[in-house]
Amino acid sequence: MKNKGLEGEKLFIKTINSGAFYQKGDAISDKHCLEIKTTEKKSFRLSIDLLKKIWEEAFDQNKLPMFGIIINRPNEKWILKVDIVRKRT
Repeated sequence: MKNKGLEGEKLFIKTINSGAFYQKGDAISDKHCLEIKTTEKKSFRLSIDLLKKIWEEAFDQNKLPMFGIIINRPNEKWILKVDIVRKRT
């Protein structure tokens, strides 16, 4: 599954920024810190804990947080790119 994840990261980055590079499984571009998940299931569960992790990693690197999900299904591929915005109330 790790190879499919790396393949998905490459695909995702091509849709965002051709100058991006990899760092410990996450992708970094000149503006964004990206967390990318790949699945072959019909859905993906997103949690507040994961959003906080992405937010903190981006903050530590002085980048904007972004989340990507790649859903590989037979005969189709879905790519979701999400900018993460946190507002305190």
